[in-house]
Amino acid sequence: MLKKLTILSLFVLALPFFQTCSDKNIMKNGHLKGSPLWEVAEPAVDSIAGSKIDSSNEKEYHYTSKELADKKRETVNKFLILKDKMTDNGYQLGVSFIQNLDFKDFVNSIDYGFLIFFLILIISFLLIYFAFKNKVKIILILSILNLFLLTLYLVLMYLAGFLEDIDQIKYGYYFFIINLVLISFEAYKLKKEL
Repeated sequence: MLKKLTILSLFVLALPFFQTCSDKNIMKNGHLKGSPLWEVAEPAVDSIAGSKIDSSNEKEYHYTSKELADKKRETVNKFLILKDKMTDNGYQLGVSFIQNLDFKDFVNSIDYGFLIFFLILIISFLLIYFAFKNKVKIILILSILNLFLLTLYLVLMYLAGFLEDIDQIKYGYYFFIINLVLISFEAYKLKKEL
């Protein structure tokens, strides 16, 4: 069972983990500027009265209903594409550490957010190795270390301001935590039997 759970963690790492930008910030993206979605994010301000006006009604008078539907569909598609581009899986987060390294200025080029996921990837491979070597105590320690690193990643992202909305944490992150907890329990159970 322990071997299967450790191998499963490699598949779970391929699932979406973290959206690097909140939906609110995606809507303010320049690619969507001037679209109905942009108008929802940034309502116009009347320069005379200084109050917010519903610019979506004002700007859309000249569109036919088909043109308006097409424009809104295009905007939603742009939003979904941007949201998808800003969502990374565990492998992308870990490999980003290596991609961002500058070997000429190694110490200053280290991104500690990506370093955490790079370590998580290494530990996940070590978990598989030690599962096949039946080193239960090491598996227990590594799985708890991985849980700690996952929690540390969230705390760092929150403190850095990248985690603005709980929806930025994707289902792969939760599945990975559940898998690590199951690995820890299974390793603990096997350790007690020895």
